[in-house]
Amino acid sequence: MICSFASYASAAPPVVSGVTASQRTGTKIVDVTYNLAMDGGQTAFVELWFSPDNGLNFPIRCVDVNGSVDANVSAGAKTVTWNAGSDWDQQFTQNGRIRVIATYGSQPSGFAGSGGTVNAGSSGSSSVQVDSSMVSVFWDVYYEYDTYGGGGGGSNYTNMNGWFSGPDGQHPSLTKFYVDPAEITNAKWNEVAQWALANGYSGLPLAPSSEAGDLPRTNVSFWEAVKWCNARSEKDGLTPVYYLDGDESTGDVNGNGVVDTGPDLFMPYSGDDTNSNGIWDPGENFTDNNYNGTFEPKEFDDYDGNAAYSPGLSQVFRAGAEIIMPSGSFNSYPSIYTFTKQFSEGYRLPDPVLFKKMATGGLNQKKWPWGDEAPTTYANFSTEYQADIGMSPVPGPTAAGPRPANSLGLKDVIGNVAEWTFEAYPGGGYGGSSLTAKVYGGSYLGLLSADDPWSGGGGGTSQFTSVSGGGGGGSMPESLFHLELQGPPTAKSPALGFRCASYVWSN
Repeated sequence: MICSFASYASAAPPVVSGVTASQRTGTKIVDVTYNLAMDGGQTAFVELWFSPDNGLNFPIRCVDVNGSVDANVSAGAKTVTWNAGSDWDQQFTQNGRIRVIATYGSQPSGFAGSGGTVNAGSSGSSSVQVDSSMVSVFWDVYYEYDTYGGGGGGSNYTNMNGWFSGPDGQHPSLTKFYVDPAEITNAKWNEVAQWALANGYSGLPLAPSSEAGDLPRTNVSFWEAVKWCNARSEKDGLTPVYYLDGDESTGDVNGNGVVDTGPDLFMPYSGDDTNSNGIWDPGENFTDNNYNGTFEPKEFDDYDGNAAYSPGLSQVFRAGAEIIMPSGSFNSYPSIYTFTKQFSEGYRLPDPVLFKKMATGGLNQKKWPWGDEAPTTYANFSTEYQADIGMSPVPGPTAAGPRPANSLGLKDVIGNVAEWTFEAYPGGGYGGSSLTAKVYGGSYLGLLSADDPWSGGGGGTSQFTSVSGGGGGGSMPESLFHLELQGPPTAKSPALGFRCASYVWSN
């Protein structure tokens, strides 16, 4: 369950040092030792926290503990035993760390854990964890190739590391994400779908029994994929990401921390925002709808027509064919972001930017995960990727098993089947939602293909078009950054599947 512990001590007075932790062989009992130095005659309240990721986050309060812990701990060499099977059962990591926090007095420090969902210490409770089969990818330095030309500053690459940070510096930032190492299989789909259908979900058809369980699950729409993500979240005890009722907030344009309901408009990314900080500052223009010369912002879009702000995000998307996007006053239609809990730890489709990061395999400022060499001249392409590049036909998707993972531990981000992304935005006139959705990665049909336009009476017109025009001319894209297509979220294809991610945000 847990191994390879390393120390991680609190540095604030009282001073904790020399923390060690080791798991007893064949058990889920962890022995912890530490040294505690304090002013003479004082006692401390001592608490233990566990990190499954080498100390990046400490989300788990060690509750089932005995020894020199809790109130009235004196100075000296101390020992504690932790029953990890109680607080973190059925989990495994080779990167465990224990943090010991000591505070003068008889009360806890107030530390509430960091990263993910916290076990705040109620006796007998368990910390929520994402699927242990997922791969951890850090959101660190990442450069994206300019798919539209121009480059900027003499470079064809732009550092995207700040892409998931709030423009005002006050919002949480993405630190890492967990992601499925390969596309969701028929077996995994059925496992979750069967649970979902027994727990209030509908519209999640089981994979055909004629298809092998280790093949990627295909022929599911964007809406079926995100509903399945919700079901997987609830099955694993995580907060669902997708909801039927959207949050009407349009942004805190005056930076006061509340949603204001005045008459005046200020568009953060318009020419009115002269310093481009995302909020209104005195002296900047705004639309003074009541002509009183005072900025009284309207920071919500009244989708439900009740003339008041509604926070929404209370009706989990479990039933129905899709999330209906109502019309609003600021935009003709909101995007999928309006209907998602952005900082939830639940499962979601990965953003297109993250797909590109995943596809690089960690190799920066190169067009492909192997370098700048084109797929048609890369000698190992046919053994590492499942995609038709005009040299030999690829009959269909296969199980991910035989192919090597890239340097981030991920398979088939490029090829096999194209994958739905998180991105769904206004436009396109597709169905009641009027959204256009993005898919990424190409498929066995080709690096710029997510469906066969000639199959099933399709008439030769694909449901998907290239976002950036392909880049390389014809059907061969210039780089992995061009492998982005768009089309209706209701589309289904035997060459289109998905995988899930869970985001970890800074506090």
